[in-house]
Amino acid sequence: MAVSKTNQQVKFSLASFVSVSADSQVTSDTINLSTNSVAAQLTVKSDHTGSPSSGDTVDFYILYSTGDPDGAGVDEYDTPGHALHVAILDLNIEDPAQKTVDIPVSAKAFKVYVDNNGASTVTCSTEVYETLVS
Repeated sequence: MAVSKTNQQVKFSLASFVSVSADSQVTSDTINLSTNSVAAQLTVKSDHTGSPSSGDTVDFYILYSTGDPDGAGVDEYDTPGHALHVAILDLNIEDPAQKTVDIPVSAKAFKVYVDNNGASTVTCSTEVYETLVS
């Protein structure tokens, strides 16, 4: 059995990062997990475009898909209000801020949902690092 590791940039409309306006949310493009994946980590990063203040935080969520739960013919994803919360970055404490977390890999695919809670634009990016067995 061979073990390998691979990383993949999470894209936002094909871009490697996204500018999230004040008090706004964005959703990434789909990330397909390998069928050989046995572990994965998600790195999330935020960088304030100005001088952060109290309350300038960004929440990151995973919207998982296991396929088509209602048989409608298309893969469906968790809704943001019921998604897996993976991190909150407080840009008033550190700017830029970055955190890496272990994530479950048994789902088919996922999207990253970013929620900027602050009063200014924040630049966000994420990456997935998978351990594969073949």
